[in-house]
Amino acid sequence: MSKGSGVASSLLRMLLLAGCGLMLGISLLGAVSYRADSTNIVAPYWLALGLAILCVIAWFSRRAARSAALALLLGYAAMAVALLGPLIPGSASASDATRIRVVSFNMYKANPDPDAAMDWIIGQDADFVILLEAFRSNLPAVARLRQHYPYSYNCAGSGYCSTVILARQPAKDVWPLASGDPENRQTLSAVAAHFEIAGRTIPITGVHFDRPWPLGQQEQYWGELSNAAATVGRRGILAGDFNSAPWTFAMRRLSAGGELRLASGAMGTWPTNAPVGVLRLPLDQVYLGPCLDPVSVRRGPALGSDHFPIVTDIDVGDCGGG
Repeated sequence: MSKGSGVASSLLRMLLLAGCGLMLGISLLGAVSYRADSTNIVAPYWLALGLAILCVIAWFSRRAARSAALALLLGYAAMAVALLGPLIPGSASASDATRIRVVSFNMYKANPDPDAAMDWIIGQDADFVILLEAFRSNLPAVARLRQHYPYSYNCAGSGYCSTVILARQPAKDVWPLASGDPENRQTLSAVAAHFEIAGRTIPITGVHFDRPWPLGQQEQYWGELSNAAATVGRRGILAGDFNSAPWTFAMRRLSAGGELRLASGAMGTWPTNAPVGVLRLPLDQVYLGPCLDPVSVRRGPALGSDHFPIVTDIDVGDCGGG
């Protein structure tokens, strides 16, 4: 190897090591910065790439470069283990349970065949349906659900909002969580409602969170959503399109504050047109409180949206009251 090529190779290694270190630092900074935490949404991809790069450097380099690569490898491995934590299923504690079914679905504002999507939802025979992006253009199709779900609650209360909870029974209390215009992303598009199920008061919260980037305003709504999860949605059912991943620091704080555990795992729901499943991210998630046992959590078919629906069967147990 010539001297020039050796210098270039050394410079490349330094740049790659610096890049891997920078990504790890930004990821850790996510613990205190929502903007930095947004990089953790795609953590599986940059972690896999970084691990591969560091393994190659450690194998083919000597002395300082190898030591640096090995140190970063340990950091990457530790970060990967930490991020996998929320994906481990929690223990179930329900007994003498009543089973309910919840369907959550971002149906997409420009869905080319909303009627087919409604046919599928009706066929699921769910007790509760959480619809997101039920925009005005989709309302004629959504209206068909009224025959099966006579009670409807959205994030704007008496106004219009495309985040909706549909139910077969009336809610005891309802909290529209929008404080402005949710359809133009000027407020939190979410709604919480309390239902009497098996003698317990169960909160159900539907959420359609803003994008983190490039033009989203997700950061300003985290506080509102966390407060809602820790109060009116505490220890209940939280589901929707969070435009985030369950392993981010923000989602972990959100679920911990509401005493909720992830039920949907790493199930990829977006985008539906990904060439391979591993490229889908779990942007749509379901969280459950204590004594709510996820009997079955499955992804539905592609229904004209860029998101897959989620069907969750839940056993509602009586263990500590409502």
